[in-house]
Amino acid sequence: MTRVLVDIRANQPTGIARYGANLLRELAVLASVGDTPRLTAYVDPVQATVAREAIGTAPVRLLVAAEPDGFVRRSAELRTLLGSGEFDLYHTTHYTLDRRCPIPYSYTVHDLTRLRFPEHDYGREQFVRHFGSAQWTALGAELAALSDWDDGHGGTFRRYFRALNRALAAGASRIVAVSRATGDDLVRLLGVPAGAIDLVPCAVRTEIFHRRPPAEVTAARVRYALPGPYCLYVGLAGPIKRFDWLLARWLAAAERFPADARLVVVGGYAEARPEVVALLRDASAAGSVVFTGRVDDDTLAALYSGASALLVASRNEGNHLGPLEALACGCEVVCTDIPPLRETVDGHAHFYPLTDAARLTRLVDSALRGTLPRLGAGFAVPRWPDSGRALVDSLRRALTGHTDGPTGGHDTHAGRADRSGAGPARRTEVR
Repeated sequence: MTRVLVDIRANQPTGIARYGANLLRELAVLASVGDTPRLTAYVDPVQATVAREAIGTAPVRLLVAAEPDGFVRRSAELRTLLGSGEFDLYHTTHYTLDRRCPIPYSYTVHDLTRLRFPEHDYGREQFVRHFGSAQWTALGAELAALSDWDDGHGGTFRRYFRALNRALAAGASRIVAVSRATGDDLVRLLGVPAGAIDLVPCAVRTEIFHRRPPAEVTAARVRYALPGPYCLYVGLAGPIKRFDWLLARWLAAAERFPADARLVVVGGYAEARPEVVALLRDASAAGSVVFTGRVDDDTLAALYSGASALLVASRNEGNHLGPLEALACGCEVVCTDIPPLRETVDGHAHFYPLTDAARLTRLVDSALRGTLPRLGAGFAVPRWPDSGRALVDSLRRALTGHTDGPTGGHDTHAGRADRSGAGPARRTEVR
């Protein structure tokens, strides 16, 4: 029987971490009926409890890393484990891996935002603030080792990230994309053949994310002092998510909204951003913004159920759990008109062009006043069991070396990839 190590470690407890944990749960279900290769899950210490819950009594072995890995993936512990001869394939739900992986591998690409939008390149100061100076040093060393794949364009981080992605893509047995939009970017930006890409999209745990009864919604309202209509923002608040832009638009238009309207921000970082602090410092409408911090899934489902709309301002996404979960809870979605969101919620969301603040304001005002057309009804909620099955199919393709076409319905139009600029057409050297 073939043996696969599935690594669900993530740098932060974000959507990528939730993606991995939900897929592990579905892999465990399939393993329980003997419908997977022999699986071992590899997790960070902070993920151990969630992973044990996801696995339950399924025949999936659990290994907990001695310590979290850094942004630059080069864990000596993992490399030794993979080099032991115990596994036939390594798969990670993260978007990078150790370039010196000693066995065949597949991996998940969530998005290629930092390659598509080089203006959002990490500078040294910003990177060190997020990941530490030791990781910056490691990044520089890896860039030097990736010289064959380095095009020399851009800052240190962009050069490293592009070179690493080119090397990993060339060496992978299969690549998983979370959306067709990401698959198209893999073809266009990295020269990956479309037939080497499998679609394993985000989905919804419908046993949690469904319309909650009035009592639960009322309890959430009371907990966060929400007497009137409110819109939600859920997730991280970095430049690509454009939360600062969204907040500025809210504050500028707040006097047009109902007096007791609120913008409820769910997540753990937005309120600490200097840009956010500066926007709120002198804003007369600052009291209309509520930061909840991180909340559990049941509370989030109740907040979705009571919200007038979920607001999304992202410049790019791979896939996005928020709109899917919101629609499953009966919450309208107001979002930017970008390909990944068109792919996943077209026909059931209210779209606005990236820079059209006036359109956004009209949609928000209509949502808060209860006059926004209901587009969410009839949304076909994607489910994790389907994504779990798609991942197992991808793992089997990786194990058998099949390259006869994608799974999961990936129908990217660029069937023949132009590999110009994609770096040397060879497998990453293993040392």
